[in-house]
Amino acid sequence: MQEHRLSLLVWKARQIRQAVNAFEQAWPPLPPEPALPPFGWSQLQRQLTDLAPPDLSPLVADLVSAIRKEAAAKPAEMVLREVLTITATVLDEGFREKYAEDSTML
Repeated sequence: MQEHRLSLLVWKARQIRQAVNAFEQAWPPLPPEPALPPFGWSQLQRQLTDLAPPDLSPLVADLVSAIRKEAAAKPAEMVLREVLTITATVLDEGFREKYAEDSTML
């Protein structure tokens, strides 16, 4: 059982590394510039929850948690892209309609 868990962790780490490599090939690092004002995961989740329609609000915590868990292994711009993607998803009227029809789609 422990060996299986270890192989899953190694597989996940390789998957993240491949995604990072692909991202960095598509978007090479830019020269340094002033950073965004700092904010935390709780603040991000609170604001996304507020922006989300009531039926999708519970989904926001899971989406933010998924990004947070892998953020340390990814470039900041890749994490930003993921945050923007979940924001667009939550605000997308078409997604809301599809999610209302089948809430197991995620």
